[in-house]
Amino acid sequence: MHSWAVFVAIERHPQRAARPHELERIVDAGDQEPTEAIAEIRAIRAAAEAGL
Repeated sequence: MHSWAVFVAIERHPQRAARPHELERIVDAGDQEPTEAIAEIRAIRAAAEAGL
């Protein structure tokens, strides 16, 4: 349930949700080193979680 709440906290704001989607595409494509993208995704999730 908690993961869903974090997901909703991010997705309810289209501008906030756009960046994680872009980062996920970078990771999925495998064309670049994913470390920075993963770290940013984690930071976005942590910020959303802190706001719950």
